Amino acid sequence: MKPENIYIVSNRLPVTVMRTENGFTVTQSNGGLATALGSVFHQQNSYWIGWPGIIVDNEKEEQLVKELLEPLRCIPVFLSQEEFDGYYNGFSNAILWPLFHYHPGHCIFDDEYWLAYRNVNSKFGSVVSAHVPQDAFLWIHDYQLMLLPFYINHSNLSYFHHIHFPSQEVFGIIPWRSDLLDALLKCRHIVFQTEKDRVNFKDACLKYASKAHPDLFNTHSSLGTKVSAHPISIDAFDFSQTVQKNAVQTMTREIHDVFANQRIILSVDRLDYSKGILERLEAFRLLLKDFPQYHEKLVLLMLVVPSRSDVPSYEEHKRKVDELVGNINSEYASLGWRPVHYYYQQVNRDTLCAYYAAADVCLVTSLRDGLNLVSKEYVACRTKNNGVLILSEMAGAAEELTYALKIHPYDIKQMVVAIAYALEMEKSEENVRMTALKKKVFGYTVFDWLDTIFQEVFCMYEELKYSFEQNLSSELAERLMIRFKNADSRYILLDYDGCIRELEPYPEMASPGNDILELLCSLQSVPNTQVLLVSGRSRKDMDLWFADCGITLIAEHGAWFKDNESGWTPLTENRVHDNRALITIVEKYALVLEGSFLEEKTSGVCLHFKMCFQDQLTETINKLENEVEDHITKNNLPYRYKKTNELLEIHFSDCDKGQAIQKFVSFSKNAFILAAGDDDTDEDMFAALPKNAFTLKIGKKNTKAKIRVQNVGRFIEFLNHIAVTTVVK
Repeated sequence: MKPENIYIVSNRLPVTVMRTENGFTVTQSNGGLATALGSVFHQQNSYWIGWPGIIVDNEKEEQLVKELLEPLRCIPVFLSQEEFDGYYNGFSNAILWPLFHYHPGHCIFDDEYWLAYRNVNSKFGSVVSAHVPQDAFLWIHDYQLMLLPFYINHSNLSYFHHIHFPSQEVFGIIPWRSDLLDALLKCRHIVFQTEKDRVNFKDACLKYASKAHPDLFNTHSSLGTKVSAHPISIDAFDFSQTVQKNAVQTMTREIHDVFANQRIILSVDRLDYSKGILERLEAFRLLLKDFPQYHEKLVLLMLVVPSRSDVPSYEEHKRKVDELVGNINSEYASLGWRPVHYYYQQVNRDTLCAYYAAADVCLVTSLRDGLNLVSKEYVACRTKNNGVLILSEMAGAAEELTYALKIHPYDIKQMVVAIAYALEMEKSEENVRMTALKKKVFGYTVFDWLDTIFQEVFCMYEELKYSFEQNLSSELAERLMIRFKNADSRYILLDYDGCIRELEPYPEMASPGNDILELLCSLQSVPNTQVLLVSGRSRKDMDLWFADCGITLIAEHGAWFKDNESGWTPLTENRVHDNRALITIVEKYALVLEGSFLEEKTSGVCLHFKMCFQDQLTETINKLENEVEDHITKNNLPYRYKKTNELLEIHFSDCDKGQAIQKFVSFSKNAFILAAGDDDTDEDMFAALPKNAFTLKIGKKNTKAKIRVQNVGRFIEFLNHIAVTTVVK
């Protein structure tokens, strides 16, 4: 589920415009935000507003860039060099960034920076107001645009804060603290990475926001703001697939060949003082001093991405890193061995994944980090359940990745002990830790993050138009398969006719072939998996066809339940009611409609008229519907009916698939749940399932299911893919 009309606003567009001899060209950005929001932005009714990455010289160039970006659904905000320097290099990264990462000594509190920040946020606001309709969902991202809500008048605002939010004492250092908080509180939905960030923000609001009031965080009030914490994630499947590419596997082998007989410790960072690069190097130097047995048997590979190289403090930080790397190598290197390999350059995705796959240890030493996706990327690239993640407790991801080895990044000796422990760790412990980490990373991907946030948006802004489904693409099918593989327990709930068996003119023609029976048996044979066939079919049909499959059966739209340990159990005990009068009414119309036939069930009766001629069919069925409704109402009978283009079915009013599932099925915590059906009665089943269930609608009928599957054949193909999958344990 997602809003139908989405406008994303961030400092940068997901593309970069560059000047060429012939004008301008566009390249795709590789930033984390562009990657994370790619699945949302790819839908046709989504737009992105941001700086295009270039300073243009005049209005003519502005127009050329606009025309270049328009087909990409990107809307540029143009900045002068002076504006960019004051807003981005100045206020955003010389005040907010260092302070939010607990480095107030790096802050430069300059009124000119504040003025530039206000002016640029105002400029963003003008572009937003000119392009974003009031009925759209406006999603603002990160600290560079904290003032933006102040400059727009829009009802459906949400803000996601990607970096750490400091304690209220530290935030209070900012002279313009109240202005920033008051602007953000114009959003009724604000999301942070961690619970700690969320609490810090609320504390800061209660102390410094000028508009603080008793109902500030009461979402039942029209003035209330919903503040939550949902850590961003990665497309774990995409990383896993990248590692399997032939070119990446070749690079991985080459890395192993270069560092033959040496253990590899990998770190990946932007060049930033918040990443703990100097502390990491000091720890590695101490490791080499205290553990000489690792000499010539261990290397530290440091991939450092250039960042803000025109900022003096970053230039100084790079100088210190370069110097310390040189000191370590000059002190410990031998003729055939260099302990630190330091690459100060951009690295493409394939190369990065090859390094992840080759590394024995991934070392993350952030002094403060909003989350840190490197830790998740490393886990996603481990094709086997080996490798050790060492993770700073100051990184937001530490709250999720509990099976990583935790370190305090300022405690150099503790870091040394952790590295040595990781290098000597028993393979069995490696397996346990990495298995748990992979389950976490593959079990909560960027798509789950988006689903969670959009569910909150739906609760906050119900007046927005929403799309409740997505098609079962190959990519989505693979993601579901991985979720299935990594789950501790699994439940597969399937309708029969129109779901795993093509519809037939007459019910008796739709018996299952060996392919269906073998598929159900294969799914049921997967360890810790329960298959439930939830059908409108009678008990007789279900027993005749599926008794030997070992699966759970729910018959007559939920009226009866049967598992391997017991016989048929009714949804409602001691149900006795004479339905002969209703049957007589339906029989009367069956005689009139040539080609129709009656199907009696213990829970009711069904008239099938799919094979009838259309002449007078609508009129006759409408008469039947009116007579049935009148009979039920006048006699206060415990029945209800449903009518489709093919049948009219009458059954007990308190009996449906959803109620049967709620009564008879207990889902284990964090289970993988998949439910599929093609019929209106399956909507009751979808509604009764936990929110984390994957619900699939086969065919074109209206639905509240999350995923649309074109036809039975495509769904069977998907189930067969799951059935032959080797379960990861």
